[in-house]
Amino acid sequence: MKDFCKTVSLGKVVIIIVYGSVLLLISACGANTHSPASESSVSINSGSLVGFDNDHNTYAWQGIPYAQAPVGELRWRAPRPNTQWIGTLQALAHGPACIQPPNPTAGDNAPEHGSVVGAEDCLTLNVYAPKSAIQSDSKLPVMFWIHGGANIVGSAQQYNGALLAGTHNVVVVTINYRLGLLGWLRHSALREVGASPEDHSGNFGTLDIVAALHWVQDNIAAFGGNPDKVTVFGESAGGRNTWSMVQTPLAKGLFHGAIVQSGSLKIMDAEKSESIDSDAPDYPSYQNNGSEIVGKLVPAFASLGATELAARLRQKTPDEIYSQVTQHPQGMYEQPRLFLDGHVFTEPALSLFNDPAKYNAVPIITGSNRDEDKLFMAFDDQWVNFRLGFLAKVKDKDRYNKAAAFGADTWRYYSVDKPAEVISENGGPSVYTYRFDFDDLSDELIDLPVLMGAAHAMEIPFVFGSHATMPWRFLFRNKEQRSDLSAAMMSYWAEFAYSGDPASGRDGQLPVWQAHGERIMLFDTDNDGGVRMVREPVNIDDIKQRLINDEAFSRKERCEAYPKLWLNGYMVTDAYDSAEHAALCDL
Repeated sequence: MKDFCKTVSLGKVVIIIVYGSVLLLISACGANTHSPASESSVSINSGSLVGFDNDHNTYAWQGIPYAQAPVGELRWRAPRPNTQWIGTLQALAHGPACIQPPNPTAGDNAPEHGSVVGAEDCLTLNVYAPKSAIQSDSKLPVMFWIHGGANIVGSAQQYNGALLAGTHNVVVVTINYRLGLLGWLRHSALREVGASPEDHSGNFGTLDIVAALHWVQDNIAAFGGNPDKVTVFGESAGGRNTWSMVQTPLAKGLFHGAIVQSGSLKIMDAEKSESIDSDAPDYPSYQNNGSEIVGKLVPAFASLGATELAARLRQKTPDEIYSQVTQHPQGMYEQPRLFLDGHVFTEPALSLFNDPAKYNAVPIITGSNRDEDKLFMAFDDQWVNFRLGFLAKVKDKDRYNKAAAFGADTWRYYSVDKPAEVISENGGPSVYTYRFDFDDLSDELIDLPVLMGAAHAMEIPFVFGSHATMPWRFLFRNKEQRSDLSAAMMSYWAEFAYSGDPASGRDGQLPVWQAHGERIMLFDTDNDGGVRMVREPVNIDDIKQRLINDEAFSRKERCEAYPKLWLNGYMVTDAYDSAEHAALCDL
């Protein structure tokens, strides 16, 4: 999730627990182990493995390596194919999270290393399949989940695919991939000693995802999955990574549908990702770039040859690497990731989408949540007061809602409406769009419907069917209607995995997005209008004018918000206009 863990004080940590905003904790299995089920034994390219009996009449196989450990000489290089193991691998527990700052989404089996948790040997995946699947000649659609976490935190172990697999007869795969400075880093020394364009790219986390898709193509049939019917889906950074699979030529033919939940099309400038002037207006997005990190790790690097410098960098421990990061006061940090390197990513997305031959033109669902930014605003004392150190109350409801809408509407425009428009108008594949509006939250102690609303990541427990588990059952109201909403979303997602059309076999649901129809599916409970199609277009110029003209905010506030929204935020930077920004700031 974007900017997760924006807290340091004990009070705000309590807020995370109370609100359940550890939004990735769908099923925190952590280091739990299980007894092997002999009936789940399968053979794949790397050897034999056995899984265990799981919920909802499924088998699960956890912690399966899909590539060699990216350690030693393989750090900051593209993933290498896996090697054979001896004997039968007992795939009974999740692999550890990849290296990241300490946070709850890493799970409870993430080793601690000073300023970081997790492991470099982390390229594992998990498979959930109906028990009948591995003995059947009819192979099932595969749903390949990419976790969120700003590409800096998170892990696959927080998502239990059993209910989705067992209820809708699909095979679910969840993966770990390298994060943060070990997943995305560019520097000339690393390029000079790399063996391939992939090694030179710096997009190592992206290449891990591609490698996991190759693993699916080679092995998923053993679990009852159909390698010719793979749908990639993910939320937040996972949505960004899902869009990245649509964009990269290296994933061509590896998947056949994409579901983007609150994603982003942002691919960053390769040159700036290596070095940028700290006075540049977009520097906040490129802080902790390659030159900064390398200069701190090896102060005398300018006098070293590329081979020696690369060797010294690979000798550093993860803790030493992350100790050089310039962090926000809240404990998180910014860094460049997903680079326009000319190989993994060749053009900006909206340019690619003008020609279906330039990208992986598969059917797409893309959507966002009505109140995305409220997840982050709810922990910010700019917008809320904290009673007893943790009970939050919005300072000014009108200003709060307006400020949240600037970000959420921009999010929707650049990840939903705009790409759908460009793809549809240029002969691309079917694109289906949605907005998640569910806000039937508890207001007993805190006014969560206002404070959080339909915030970022709130749709995840509906997609995985975990809305009745903790902490959701504490946060959510209206169990019967939210159960119906979850069943509907799971059905749409699964139908899309089967046919590339979420409305197949259903009457009038999620039709193809039309460039001039401005139609979007709203997901909500019946009390608030239900699941329905609406015509509620958003326009970036209208959003900008709302900010520029809204006197509920001071000129200084509007001036500071402008680059945060349209230059250094999560979305593409197309909307940023330096002259317009200067005029707003009265510079």
